[in-house]
Amino acid sequence: MWNNPGKAHRFFILCFLLTVCTEVCQSSGYFELQLISVENPRGQLLNGDCCDSEGRQADGNCGLDECDTYFRVCLKEYQQEVKIGGPCTYGSEITKVIGGNTFQFRGSQKGSHDTGKIVIPFQFSWPVS
Repeated sequence: MWNNPGKAHRFFILCFLLTVCTEVCQSSGYFELQLISVENPRGQLLNGDCCDSEGRQADGNCGLDECDTYFRVCLKEYQQEVKIGGPCTYGSEITKVIGGNTFQFRGSQKGSHDTGKIVIPFQFSWPVS
């Protein structure tokens, strides 16, 4: 068998390819986030502006019109410094408007556990070494 250089060459290429091939592991499931309460007593955005176009009152709070609160959840790979932009590698979800400035989910203590729950199904694979 080793007298034929073509066969020996193909055999070594086959052995090399078998050692280089990686296994792929599949994963699927759900990422669940349970919200309990939200507090935004001043009715401000992250940058400090009022949610609506109303100006600030004398006490520093925004006007009576409350924020329209919703959540955007983005599942990414681990980052030492979290970056807001970029792709959501493992999935994302955006809720509808679920409240104003401050609210609690009544079912989060006991009873209905679906109130305030954000569920993101995921299915991805990665190479196993």
